[in-house]
Amino acid sequence: MYLKTLKALLLGLCIAAVATISWAPNSLAAEGDLDQQVQELIQQNQALTDRLNQLEQRVAEPKAVAEPALAGATGFLSDLENRITINGLLEFGAVYHSTGMNVGDYEKDSDLAMTTVELGIAAEVNDWVNAEMVLLYEDPTFDNDDDANFEVDEAIITIANAEETPAFLKAGKMYVPFGALLEHFPDDPLIDAPLTLLMGETNEKALLIGAELEGFTVSAYVFNGDVEEKDGSGNNVIESYGFDANYAFEDEAQDLDMLVGASYISNICDSDGIEDVLDHYGAEIDDYVGGAAAYFHVGYQGIFFDAEYMAATDTAGLTWMGLEGKINNAEVWNFELGYNYNWWRNLEITLKYAGSNDCYALGFPRDRYGINFNQEIFENTILSVGYMYDEYDKYDLYDDEVGNRNTRDLVFGQLAVEF
Repeated sequence: MYLKTLKALLLGLCIAAVATISWAPNSLAAEGDLDQQVQELIQQNQALTDRLNQLEQRVAEPKAVAEPALAGATGFLSDLENRITINGLLEFGAVYHSTGMNVGDYEKDSDLAMTTVELGIAAEVNDWVNAEMVLLYEDPTFDNDDDANFEVDEAIITIANAEETPAFLKAGKMYVPFGALLEHFPDDPLIDAPLTLLMGETNEKALLIGAELEGFTVSAYVFNGDVEEKDGSGNNVIESYGFDANYAFEDEAQDLDMLVGASYISNICDSDGIEDVLDHYGAEIDDYVGGAAAYFHVGYQGIFFDAEYMAATDTAGLTWMGLEGKINNAEVWNFELGYNYNWWRNLEITLKYAGSNDCYALGFPRDRYGINFNQEIFENTILSVGYMYDEYDKYDLYDDEVGNRNTRDLVFGQLAVEF
């Protein structure tokens, strides 16, 4: 920039000099030939111009070298942006419940909680390898423990290329595919719904292989579970496993979608919900007990129906405080019927019936009825309000708050923002 300014200044001086000579007194003009002086000035100006051009070229050379490097950096950042995605979820909830007791008066409680803070990062490493990680903070309602921190909820390496092969492999910390955990209500940790999630959700460090072809997906996995047999013979051994098979169909033209599948897991007591109950009471299992699940979903023109069933395949023997006990073929189910109505923004209305059998020791209700409204108030912002009514089986541990419950009325609201 300064070279161009200098160049213009010198040219102006030359013109001014020529003009001065042209208007000078005749006595000065006589001392030399005017044309000769003008030619000398023109030659000097040309020399200065050539010199300035050389300087401009030298200054421009480092810039020319730097620009490709900058372009390369920009290309790398642009490629990185295309290969890495970041997403998050924030959930804030309010809950009120009134619990009728077999012995004693009603118990009424309410709470506000930042129930979920979730951050997910996914990277497409190359055509065959993908990596994803989810950091999760949870603050359950009616929980006064302030020690909750972010933890790695999922960290998965996936090797797959659908264009080359239907097979895929996953390794890492994951929720293994046991059941579909179909749900349209806000779930745990705001409220404990559905019961299939409490009984079946299992987060483990696992190795999974599977294949997906024309809507059919099959998978099998192994892991070393946290809940071991009482005699300790299986400690620190990779001996838990499971299978899942399902078929998914979607027809956008007809606004129709469907999912049907079944699962098996070799140790259902490794599920997060059952494991928490066993840890709470300090109970141990005598033997591994398998679990089976079946699930179905259909949606058509905004109407949807979900059905899921889950059960232990045998009686679970327990040892608790030196006493022998058992859970007889525990089973749970969850049915939901709903409709999506786009009146301003989408409003999802869902009716629920769920229940359990021989799960009173786990604290599950015998019957559950509920209604929920999910209203989209802004893009990726959902306001949920709903009501649930629970009925519980009676059993002898009346000194225990869980065993003393008879009925429960639960009113809840949640604001969820996803980005």
